[in-house]
Amino acid sequence: MQHFDAIVLGLGGIGSSALASIADRGTRVLGVDRFEPPHAMGSSHGGSRVIRLAYFEHEGYVPLLREAFEAFDRLARDAGVALIQRVGLLQGGIANNEIVSGTIRAARTHDLRVDAMSGAEATRKFNAFDLPAAWELVYEHDAGFIRPEETIRVQLERARNAGAEIRTNTEVTHWINHNNGVRVHFADGSTVDTSTLVVCGGAWAPKLLAHDESLRAFNLTPTQQIIVWLGAGAKSAIASALSTNAMPVWLFDDGEGGAPYGVPAFEGMGAPHGLKIGIHQHGGSAVDPASMTRSVSDAAAESVRQRVGQFVKVARDAEVVASASCLYTESMDGHFIVDSLSPESPNVIVATACNGHAFKFVPVLGRLLADAVADRASLQSGPAAFLTRGVRSALQR
Repeated sequence: MQHFDAIVLGLGGIGSSALASIADRGTRVLGVDRFEPPHAMGSSHGGSRVIRLAYFEHEGYVPLLREAFEAFDRLARDAGVALIQRVGLLQGGIANNEIVSGTIRAARTHDLRVDAMSGAEATRKFNAFDLPAAWELVYEHDAGFIRPEETIRVQLERARNAGAEIRTNTEVTHWINHNNGVRVHFADGSTVDTSTLVVCGGAWAPKLLAHDESLRAFNLTPTQQIIVWLGAGAKSAIASALSTNAMPVWLFDDGEGGAPYGVPAFEGMGAPHGLKIGIHQHGGSAVDPASMTRSVSDAAAESVRQRVGQFVKVARDAEVVASASCLYTESMDGHFIVDSLSPESPNVIVATACNGHAFKFVPVLGRLLADAVADRASLQSGPAAFLTRGVRSALQR
């Protein structure tokens, strides 16, 4: 029977970071993924993920983000690849929207550089948009996006170089507490023992953790999200916007439920060249990631384009050239859970409920999980303690 000091289940953004961070410390660690990462079956694909520091969801995230930005830059330098593009971020919308108030609160608390502006001012600054004049917005200069697939590749290579063993296309059926550790069962009938199990299974995590009553109370729900790419053909408005820096990342609260967003899709990003768009939203119907329909209908993609076109004039005559599904794993309060699983399973650590906004934290979450493998109590102190369930009240206003 093989035995590892730690096993990481799921090698997307967080799992690959955790694997590398654990291996860097000389720990005998195994990483397992149901597919071949980076892949498009979870939440870490699509060519880009938004990164920002002035965090409207809660200012408590900002110290973690500062650490994450520094770690991303270090990871890119060490690997000799480009991971982050700081193209700026414009966000806000209707009067008194929470995006602007939360962003300004975080910026004031942590001395971050942001500019408040009206819809009219934003339209003059960025001619790719056609925003209602009275909209309230904020522009963050140092925000932008990160390349998720390239990040995962780099982190897995770092893990291998540090001695981690990696098994891909390997399905885990279940695990049990066993001999002061954990026994992991695979679909081929084999088993492996570990002192610590780290679950980063994304939308598959709720099934792997369903028997835990304390986690069930958070009502973890995998939901399907739609991503659409608009092409940047020769002489198109989108191509012009990309070439003249008239298109930052953007997220708008238009008062219609959810928030339309867009990310410039430059050539060489592993995704169609043009503009990536979608609707960031929570509360959708639960899906089973193993059996859901992943294809996106033409009508659904066109609906996203039309909604975006109300405010983004370069999208109005653009062609939908690709679409894809992505998964969120939602919690009731919209915040992550990074914690030991339960008193009954003290050797299982979980990072879940990413709610569509965790990739920007990938390096720091990996470091936190590595800390927890060495010392479970580490999760209950420091700037990330609010992500544990026991002190969740820190997130309430």
